[in-house]
Amino acid sequence: MNCSNYYPELQEKLLDLEHINIRNKALMAAIQDIMLVSDSDGHISPFAVSNKKDDPLTLEILRNNEIVRRLQEAIYQVVQKREMVTCDFRLKYQGRDYYFESRIHISEINEILILVRDMTERTLMEMQLREMAERESLTKLYKRHCLINKLAEFHGKGFEKLTVLLFDIDGLKIINDTFGNLKGDEVIVSVARIIHDHFRLIGYIARIGGDEFCVIVEGLSSQEIEQQLKQMNKMLHKYNEQTDALKISLSSGYSFHRTGIVNTEWMFQEANNNMYQNKLLKESSNRNDLVKTLMRALEAKDYITEGYAERMGELATQMGVALRLPQSKLDRIRLLTKFHDIGKVGIPDRILCKPSKLNEEEWKVMKTHCGIGERIAAESSELKSIAHLILKHHERWDGKGYPLGLKAGEIPIECRILSIVDTFDAMTNDRPYREALSEAEAIKEIVSCSRTQFDPNLVLLFKEIIEKSS
Repeated sequence: MNCSNYYPELQEKLLDLEHINIRNKALMAAIQDIMLVSDSDGHISPFAVSNKKDDPLTLEILRNNEIVRRLQEAIYQVVQKREMVTCDFRLKYQGRDYYFESRIHISEINEILILVRDMTERTLMEMQLREMAERESLTKLYKRHCLINKLAEFHGKGFEKLTVLLFDIDGLKIINDTFGNLKGDEVIVSVARIIHDHFRLIGYIARIGGDEFCVIVEGLSSQEIEQQLKQMNKMLHKYNEQTDALKISLSSGYSFHRTGIVNTEWMFQEANNNMYQNKLLKESSNRNDLVKTLMRALEAKDYITEGYAERMGELATQMGVALRLPQSKLDRIRLLTKFHDIGKVGIPDRILCKPSKLNEEEWKVMKTHCGIGERIAAESSELKSIAHLILKHHERWDGKGYPLGLKAGEIPIECRILSIVDTFDAMTNDRPYREALSEAEAIKEIVSCSRTQFDPNLVLLFKEIIEKSS
């Protein structure tokens, strides 16, 4: 054998092996995946030349018995099928969730190669996109289409103890009309939180409309559902007691499927009918309670001075009696003197309580209180009869009032009377920006505005009543 020919050939092969080794190391350094190896019995260890072999996540994966068990199950499948198998798993490390995808291959020498790729960023992005698609942004509850899909899972199948519950926020329209949609959104979020806190462990919860929510509950009897509703109502009552905000009222109804084939379309309709029956039974009292709550909120703003409604009611009634108005009009006058400014509950404090003159934009906002008040009154059985009067109580005799620009006899008599007694009361009581005038000074001012702001005949009558009482 010619050694001179052999050694150069051997050196060349060794050099090629060294180049291959260098290239493999560079390749391993470039690969960001965690590389593991295993024998066919599932003994897993880090790949010797991997740059990730001492990485904390690599070591944590190998210490996690549940993850190792799942990888071993995948390894057994690879050994049997002789083809690649994927395995996903999650690892909690230092308070953070990591998501991994592993690909398991078998070599020709029966060595198992495991490539573990960190999919955390991609998985979190997918979860966020799924969240955006399935949950609405305001309450974080499932959207209506998700609920429809959930109901479809039960439809036409045999099932025992399935309940569809519906909830509706009472008076949300009044709240939106009075305080604006932002305040309405606050109420929606509060209701969503109460429903979620109570049913999150036992039900599938969705917001299915502006003021409606639906919960699907499996496995509870009708008696248990009734108990759940009582407990949630206690939570709602406790919330109302502890908050200074608007009190929340909910109407509810449910449909219970005991056993057999499920018809979710019929169940949803029955729950909806029961909810609206519940709403109708208490609608009048709920709306009246809400109007009273709004009135208390107006009083809490310190806009209404002590004895204001009583003084106004007495003077206005005296004028009505002197005019020989029927009792129905006298009753409306009494209500109007008390509730004509209820729409001011929807005016921001910075405008309502401003001690100086309002600017043009602020005045535009202030004038909206007539329309707001009309909408509130229209929702109350007690105040519905004076809703149109609340809208018109700032009209002037000369037609330069608001919001409709009515004049003279077009203005209801109740509003013409209120206009005079309201102005008189305002002038004869202290305000943040001025001291009270005497009765004589106030009457003089009112007389000077006869035929412009006030009905001249009513001005003469009012002057006579004040002078007699003095």
